[in-house]
Amino acid sequence: MPELPEVEYARRLLACFLNHTHITKVTYPDADGLSKRFINCTPTTFANGLVNRKILDIKRHGKYLWFEMKDQQPLTPIFHFGMSGGFRIKSAPDITYSKEMKLIKMKAKNEIDGQCESFVYDDELDADLTWPPRFTRMRFLTSNGHDICYTDLRKFGRFHLVESNSPLSCLPLSKLGFDPYLQMPTYENFLNLIHSYRPASIELKTFLLDQSFCAGIGNYLADEILYQSNFHPRKRLNTLNDEQLKMLHKNIDYVIKTAVDAGSSHKFPREWLFHYRWTNKRKTEDYYKLTIEFDTVGGRTSAYVPQRQMLSNDEQQQVDIRLAAREIKRTNKKMMKENDVNSKESNDDENDDVSIDIKVSINKQSKRKLIKTDSEVNELPSKKKLSLASNVISNRPQRACKQKIINYHV
Repeated sequence: MPELPEVEYARRLLACFLNHTHITKVTYPDADGLSKRFINCTPTTFANGLVNRKILDIKRHGKYLWFEMKDQQPLTPIFHFGMSGGFRIKSAPDITYSKEMKLIKMKAKNEIDGQCESFVYDDELDADLTWPPRFTRMRFLTSNGHDICYTDLRKFGRFHLVESNSPLSCLPLSKLGFDPYLQMPTYENFLNLIHSYRPASIELKTFLLDQSFCAGIGNYLADEILYQSNFHPRKRLNTLNDEQLKMLHKNIDYVIKTAVDAGSSHKFPREWLFHYRWTNKRKTEDYYKLTIEFDTVGGRTSAYVPQRQMLSNDEQQQVDIRLAAREIKRTNKKMMKENDVNSKESNDDENDDVSIDIKVSINKQSKRKLIKTDSEVNELPSKKKLSLASNVISNRPQRACKQKIINYHV
């Protein structure tokens, strides 16, 4: 998933080619598949909010990116890349993909990680750099001749059109926390934010992923911050002492600035966990030959090094108890679901049996009535038998096929 560094790379790329230009045309190669990704707008209104408006600058906060327009029209288009979104510019191959192609292909074999130039390739996907790229969802043409494509393999990106010239005061941006690259708070302010955060007993990995506290940190950045700080992803926020809080503050700032200033993920420091974690949860080793293990924390796959990111005995015991309780709860929920299914199937079978019994009972009753009617006819005097025979026979159920009428004679 594109995180703060990748979105910042995209912002800088777009700023080079879109600042002080007009978008002359917007098209959607996959309009039907993308329509649900437009929030509080439609593809048409979003395109109208872009076309023939001069772009002053490209702005970013956290994982959101938007266009700052010159006119006073209160409409601001906002982009969120989702799991695999990003921009491509045809006239800028050196920036967008030529230098990164080999790296992106190599990473695509392991995991879709939404790297900055933000697209997934293998030998069959855009290997010849055809244009427009595969998975293009939105295409812009500019007044200075640039051809820009927004591509998204998984189609989880989101598009907002905010009726304001100050999008930071409007949803979805107003609910975000501080941006650690643009406005990293001082340690004193950071400490105040920590003390006012609830729940205080939240696990550190889940805490770092909370965009309402700190906007832009995603899965791999959170793991890197914890790795550099020697904190286990399941360690609780309220167990950190002052020195550990200073370490956390320092490494949030260090990891974010280093990742952005590197300009590309393959330029991250070689000792970073980032370079060794993409193994589809298979055990591997970090730069120092220590074993990397994986766990699911905060709903995300977390890579960590147990020999380096340790819990105290009490903390480990509490984690084991929580995990055991969670497993029991999950097992009970699964058993209840299976029992509900079995109960439903049993009820269906009983209903089927009852319906069959009812049908059999009805058939037996109809047969008894027919037998009784015939016996009554035989007990009548001969004259009445002849007069009633036709009526009795006509009231008997007849088969659908043609059948010879039987006349009763005395």
